[in-house]
Amino acid sequence: MKKGIRLTIGNKVVTFAALALVIFGSVMIASAEMGNSVGDTSYLTQVIVKQIAYAVIGLLAYFIITNSKLYRFRLTFYYIAYVVILVSLFACLAFGQTNGAYAWIRIGSFASIQPSEFAKVFMIAFGGRMLSKDQTIEKNKHNFIKYGVMALIYFAVILFVQSDLGSAVVLLVISYCIMMVPPLKGIKKYQNIMTLLVLVAIGLIFVLLSEPVTNWMMNHSDNYMIGRFLAAANPFLYRYDNGYHVIMSLVSFANGNIFGLGYGNSVHKYMNFPNPSNDFILPVIVEELGIVGFFGLIIAYGVLLAPLIWGSFKTKYTSTKLVLLGVFTYFAVHFILNVGGVSALIPLTGVPLLLISSGGSSLVASLMSLGFAQAEMIRNRYTDEDNSREV
Repeated sequence: MKKGIRLTIGNKVVTFAALALVIFGSVMIASAEMGNSVGDTSYLTQVIVKQIAYAVIGLLAYFIITNSKLYRFRLTFYYIAYVVILVSLFACLAFGQTNGAYAWIRIGSFASIQPSEFAKVFMIAFGGRMLSKDQTIEKNKHNFIKYGVMALIYFAVILFVQSDLGSAVVLLVISYCIMMVPPLKGIKKYQNIMTLLVLVAIGLIFVLLSEPVTNWMMNHSDNYMIGRFLAAANPFLYRYDNGYHVIMSLVSFANGNIFGLGYGNSVHKYMNFPNPSNDFILPVIVEELGIVGFFGLIIAYGVLLAPLIWGSFKTKYTSTKLVLLGVFTYFAVHFILNVGGVSALIPLTGVPLLLISSGGSSLVASLMSLGFAQAEMIRNRYTDEDNSREV
């Protein structure tokens, strides 16, 4: 008998946790933008309308992808998508620089698209398709190297053409983690080489922290990426330029204390606080809701991502494992870079808090990534159900 079409919202815990974070993020964005709306009552309305519109688009994409059978898509589809995203990364150059990066395609004065956000999510889905099937040793090597080269091309364009360090780092970490997972024949040597390269990179970080390099950087602090690195080391030395963002953030954390000043009562969002609803929305959250609000946010992320980790250990499909761990890495790296940056533990990278910060591309892309994860979990669930009937 022919089976009917089965539509589902996927894992309910993931769905409702994602929805709760989107709603919470929208509420906090409205509060964070109150400072920018002083003297312009229509501004806040525009911000809220845009956020709702992006949330609707993202949730529609989430539902469509959740109910798609991605494992049936041909590789040709992924190659075409790869080229489209690559072209869009270069197209950003035509729209000028924003905050030191050429990362956006502007659509009028109302909206913009950040292709690098979709590049991150694409590499998760592509990795699940490219590296999931164990074939001949030569074929496995070919696919492994091809995926790595394609990831490096994205990384190079985002870092050197767009000057977007944060997105480049996130994409590289996601791709690296995906490449380290599959137990394919003939690629262990390459995985060991990648591990060695990571150790070398860690060594280079310590070199960058050495006094001679730091002194050289001080002579080139006008470069915004170098300036952010130095500001993380000591923001008070650069309190009038690169360190200003971090100092304001630290003051907001201190004001929030344990329980916060109350929703809408953040002080620093009225004091020329940079990007209060995007990169720096966490200081506003902590100032208004306190450390309690921050830990609540961590718990919400934990509820969202726990089924992905559990599913990655439980699944028998390599593609599912790759996608679930890729999505987990995507969220985890964003969280670490954002929290570390605004708290001066690491240099600022301009990376948003997924599902929380304003920004249509990051919201839509993050919901799409969860849709990919849901599609894989549904594939496992229905396969298990069918197998149990056969027994």
